[in-house]
Amino acid sequence: MNAGLSAGLAAALFAVDPVGLGGVVLRSSAGAPRERWLAQLRDLLPADTPWRRVPAHIDDDRLLGGLDLAATLQAGRPVAQRGLLAEADGGVVLLAMAERLRAGTAAALAAAIDAQAVVTERQGIGTRQASRLGVVALDEGLADDERVPARLRERLAFHVTLPASPQSQGADDTLFTRADVAAARAAVGGVRIAEAFVEGLCAASLALGIDSVRAPMFACRAASDASPISCAQ
Repeated sequence: MNAGLSAGLAAALFAVDPVGLGGVVLRSSAGAPRERWLAQLRDLLPADTPWRRVPAHIDDDRLLGGLDLAATLQAGRPVAQRGLLAEADGGVVLLAMAERLRAGTAAALAAAIDAQAVVTERQGIGTRQASRLGVVALDEGLADDERVPARLRERLAFHVTLPASPQSQGADDTLFTRADVAAARAAVGGVRIAEAFVEGLCAASLALGIDSVRAPMFACRAASDASPISCAQ
């Protein structure tokens, strides 16, 4: 599978099932290839999908929510304000310079992915807000040790490296359409994976030395998502 087709297929599968697949680690420097891939993803998602950018050094109040001081003073009691992860419910968050993400931020994102919610108990308030989202981690690391934190990385199904040159990317932006993704979303709940296939994926994972159960789980999820989107072609 060439790099372009792999990147395009990852975008389409992620668009079908952002919550189930967790997200994409997109390893690429800033530039035309990355912007092209992001534009392709946005074109595949439903038009009203929330899309939020998360700076690398975002503070906890903005990410998770905190005390709304103005509303609190007006009401005479603690009033919570929504954080960025709650604002992105049903959508996608983009992590800028994800290889530099603070450990605490990575842990908060991992918890939100697992719970599909943001739970906060701070500043005299306790809230639980829905946060069903997918993550695109923009990894601009140059060295092998410059990577998205492992705690977050293992929760993202796809790891895509884009070539530096737009000419060498080779991605076919028309490979899938928003209509294909919408049809696949409607059909994916009815797809069942054969037990033998699941056992084979688990055996392959063990043979490759992958000790996380998430890898075969993501492979099964992607396979079930791929079936209806392939039929749409």
